[in-house]
Amino acid sequence: MFDVIVIGGNLAGTSAAINASSRGLNVALVEKNEQPFSPAHCGEAIHKDILEYFDLLHNHEYIKNPIMEVIINVGIKKYNYKFKTPLQMIIDRNYIENELLQRAEKQGVKLILGNRMKDFNRPNDIILADNTVIQGKIIIDSSGIACQVGRLIGLANKLRPEDIGVGIQSRIQGNFNVDTMKLWFHKPYGPMGYAWLFPLNDKLANVGIGIMGGQKFDMKELLDSYIKYEIKGDYKILSTYRSCVPITAPLNRVYKENVMITGDAARLANSLTAGGMRYALISGSLAGIIASKYIKKEINSLELYQLNLNKTIRSLTKIYNIKRKMEKEKNFIKIYSIIFSIACNLNNIAPNICQNYLFKSLRKDWRIIDSLKVN
Repeated sequence: MFDVIVIGGNLAGTSAAINASSRGLNVALVEKNEQPFSPAHCGEAIHKDILEYFDLLHNHEYIKNPIMEVIINVGIKKYNYKFKTPLQMIIDRNYIENELLQRAEKQGVKLILGNRMKDFNRPNDIILADNTVIQGKIIIDSSGIACQVGRLIGLANKLRPEDIGVGIQSRIQGNFNVDTMKLWFHKPYGPMGYAWLFPLNDKLANVGIGIMGGQKFDMKELLDSYIKYEIKGDYKILSTYRSCVPITAPLNRVYKENVMITGDAARLANSLTAGGMRYALISGSLAGIIASKYIKKEINSLELYQLNLNKTIRSLTKIYNIKRKMEKEKNFIKIYSIIFSIACNLNNIAPNICQNYLFKSLRKDWRIIDSLKVN
């Protein structure tokens, strides 16, 4: 029997596996794909301090493009944010997930790739697609929006269509301003959502659309129109993917008995931006550390995982309530305009305020993880 079985080899799952295995636990990681998605199923923008904290800045094989300007359109209004130092970096997530899988394997994690979880017999049995049964004392659900284990144990309900972000993105070869990230909120390109252009370098960019589910739009048509709007010269579409992400409130309970739920499976994502990489890395790391404390009998339940995520859950729930208000009142343009107008003015008057607020928030996450590592 394994000490820990992790379902999902994404950022949350690999972080959980690495942190549990590095503390001496016997860990298995189950991933349905033989290797991470290529290209990655997200825009690939992340705060540089997150990369630094998780030791992901040293590898020069993957792209880490710093962004010095963000241009945001809300209808006819445009907001420009210029930064003295880069806040966001555009990365090639596929390389990062591969690197984390390699780290996990070096730590002794048993990687079960190209196989998926078919069923879960409580409390310990994971049944795989090939009918192999593996057992774990602790199960960590990092299965993404499907939340496979969470649904089976009654922690995750079926999502409303409006609480699912429907996305389409193309990786495009062309000529791009390497320093500038572009976003277009709401109509005409991202109705009840947004469109984006994130440059990986001056010749390569991710261009995509993410909108609230339940709407009747041709996603490919929306994306084509946005590409034509943003890219004036010649370009070539190298690949296109479609995916779904949670834009709902986080789960109120992220553990039950011997199960912890991480990342998108726990709905730990910003429902206005669909951003979830930060929360995946944090929740996965917490789950791995707390699993080791439980196995080593330093704690007698997994409640510590819940306690350390409660503040994040409350914060993301408040954001979701704003999203629901916008959805009900059909005032996306108004609310987005207010938010970005205030942020833009603050950035122009006192650019350090916004940056320091974000840094302070991130450092709180780091302190929680660091304190658990020491204790």
